[in-house]
Amino acid sequence: LLGLNTIILTCWTAISPLKWERVHKGATDDFGRQLQSHGMCTLNSKKDIAYIVLLLIINLAVLLLANIQAYQARTITVEFSESQYIAIINSSMLQSGIIGGPLLVIARDNPAAFVLVTVGGTFVICMSILLLIFIPKMKYLKKWKKKSSPGSSNLSGIQVLNHPKGDELEL
Repeated sequence: LLGLNTIILTCWTAISPLKWERVHKGATDDFGRQLQSHGMCTLNSKKDIAYIVLLLIINLAVLLLANIQAYQARTITVEFSESQYIAIINSSMLQSGIIGGPLLVIARDNPAAFVLVTVGGTFVICMSILLLIFIPKMKYLKKWKKKSSPGSSNLSGIQVLNHPKGDELEL
């Protein structure tokens, strides 16, 4: 997936790179100079939309396939089963795209709103991934440490028994 995205983005950059465009607002000073403007990268031609559509199709197909596989693996019971959390992460990413995509289109002419929507969407996706992967593991580890015997210590899943003389071994 990373390789495919890299190839498409490299071809897009080599064949038809984005063009920097500065948009001036209507306000001018006494000498006719523009007071406000903002710059952004724009598409060179209508055929650049094909790259965007191709990237969207590939990434959405992979996201939907991951949702299907997480759904199929939901009944597998293993000690560290993550399929439930991966399904929630994928659903969260899908919802972020469904809500964030139209918001990006609406906010494209307002740079402050565009940055806010982009940063907010990135934050939601990253935090959903990190929290839903690591919080259950930390909870399981805490519960596992409570169940371990008091006469031994656990270090990274390796049980180290106390030394017969009563001294603890240091690793």
